[in-house]
Amino acid sequence: MLQVIILSGWLIAASVAQITGYGNQAAVYGGDARYGCAVANPTGVLQVTWQRLFKDESIETLATYSKRFGLQVNPPFVGKVVFTEATLSSTSIMVKNVTWEDESCYVCSFNTYPDGSTWSQTCLTVEGISETWTGVLATTSARRGGGEPQEEEVVIGCSATGKPAPSIRWVPSPDAAEVTPAQISTSTNQNGTITSSGNVTVRAPAGWRGHVDCVMNAGMAGERRERFSISLGSGTRNEEEGTFSHWLMVALVAGSTLLIILIITISTVFVVKQRRIKDTL
Repeated sequence: MLQVIILSGWLIAASVAQITGYGNQAAVYGGDARYGCAVANPTGVLQVTWQRLFKDESIETLATYSKRFGLQVNPPFVGKVVFTEATLSSTSIMVKNVTWEDESCYVCSFNTYPDGSTWSQTCLTVEGISETWTGVLATTSARRGGGEPQEEEVVIGCSATGKPAPSIRWVPSPDAAEVTPAQISTSTNQNGTITSSGNVTVRAPAGWRGHVDCVMNAGMAGERRERFSISLGSGTRNEEEGTFSHWLMVALVAGSTLLIILIITISTVFVVKQRRIKDTL
């Protein structure tokens, strides 16, 4: 099919007006891509068609424009593909929120009478990160003389999925020391994306509260930063949390007491009523 399109384009190239096309050759995952084309001489142009061509040579029609039918976006792409300009001499579209599935060649064709059609294409590569994860993998405590923990170590894990292989670096709070260098591993997924995974060990005094940032694709378009807050040892229960727990316990005790009093009162009223009924009998 691709060969037929290319051959047809070559055969009619001498009899049609010149087309200029432009558009994004690369876009960040989740961003937008824009494509446009124009024909120098629109004489005989009846319709403008936007399609996308995949590596397996399959073709999907995205949208069309003609004076007779106006703007038409095919149902699967309503809200995904938006016309930003539509005339029989110049047209442009925006592909919103691009994903890995949007990697293809975007073809703009001017359908003319009686010459047939001529076209221009721009191919898109999507880059960036589609998924992330952070979490605690392990914690250990260092004690001295059997007393309270003096310091603790926390192993934080982070992973990112995207193309090309995402980079990962760690930024701990200033008063936390990075103990071991991050170990990064990669694996390739069926859809061609790559998952980068790594972990880092952070050591800090018991009771320390801070954070560790996992920075993915630092300094690149689509950079992602995931912050993981940490409270170690006694620091996991701060003054506010302790006050809240205290009043929560007070409320629970008070509620239980009121419930008992209510049950006793209802029982007493019931017994008194039963006795009065017996007396009247």
